[in-house]
Amino acid sequence: MFRKVLLVGLLVWLGAITGLGQDVRVLKLEKFLAQYPWSPLQGHEQEIVYCADQFGLDYRIYVALAGAESTFGKRFPQHLKNLTGYNNCKSGFASIWDNIYSTSKLIGTAKYYRKYRYTRDLWDLVYTYKGVSPYKPYYKTLMFTLKKIEAIKIADANLAKPVPPQEKPEPREKLISSWGALRYDQLNSRTAHQADLGD
Repeated sequence: MFRKVLLVGLLVWLGAITGLGQDVRVLKLEKFLAQYPWSPLQGHEQEIVYCADQFGLDYRIYVALAGAESTFGKRFPQHLKNLTGYNNCKSGFASIWDNIYSTSKLIGTAKYYRKYRYTRDLWDLVYTYKGVSPYKPYYKTLMFTLKKIEAIKIADANLAKPVPPQEKPEPREKLISSWGALRYDQLNSRTAHQADLGD
């Protein structure tokens, strides 16, 4: 398994350095994820598209699932690196890349998703992946992300340029503290701490 992940990662890296990374889908994902500066998915767009192609999926599905399950990486158990709620968040991954690959492989090959692969109806994916009701809000969340990514114009998706040095992003800790959300990395066994918002 590790060798397969390493080989796929190497192929993605080679594709990126040889200029194959100019896929419009990658540019659309870059533009979309740039709206979420906290997202650890930034920089993994090429891998997401590669895995979608490898397993015959819509390139937007992984990002939509990560949006519904973890708000694109805003809230998830850091030590598990499980942005998509894979296996009801009981499974941990060595890296985000491993989560991308495993989630795509699950949907692309597991027998439970056969109906979705045949029909390409998002409802079939929702019933299987979510597993418990309510389904409608989950479906709407996925559709919102799918439509937002699809609506990005190719001419607008021009984020392959590096960020100029004077426009440095805010430090990750400052962004985390401004969320005002449950901090999984500060959870004790039976208590939850609210992030300090400061004044």
